[in-house]
Amino acid sequence: MNRRGFTLIEVIIATVILAFGLTAILGSFNQCQRAMSGSKRFETAQYVLGLGEMLHPMPEPDQVTDDPQDNERLNIPAESATSIADDLGIELSSQRKEELSDYTFERSVDKIEEEDLSRNGGIYTVRTTVRWELRERNPREETVITFWRKK
Repeated sequence: MNRRGFTLIEVIIATVILAFGLTAILGSFNQCQRAMSGSKRFETAQYVLGLGEMLHPMPEPDQVTDDPQDNERLNIPAESATSIADDLGIELSSQRKEELSDYTFERSVDKIEEEDLSRNGGIYTVRTTVRWELRERNPREETVITFWRKK
């Protein structure tokens, strides 16, 4: 007998295999899109960190005469990225302003006891943090830790 087509079982098996393949491909696309979106947010956080460091550079040790834990040049309260750009005189497009609208920059010196300070050689821990919120209001942050010593 001459066979001229596929049986129903062969068609069902091929459809199931195709469905698994398409599901895997679509899942990979979704995962790739999330990774790209995350890297874009991280890149923007790095940009905001750079802006904040330009506007508020770390002072040299001899420029700080009072207690570093209370110093206004070392402790920067949360400031929006768009206001930092404005203070630096950077012209931002409306799209870039919208991207930066959820980002803030801040810096603080960790509290340390006098005994611990003398034990570690006068080294303070300075935390520079960039925070942002995603559309679903899920806060994120990126923190850079710097060790700073007062002379």
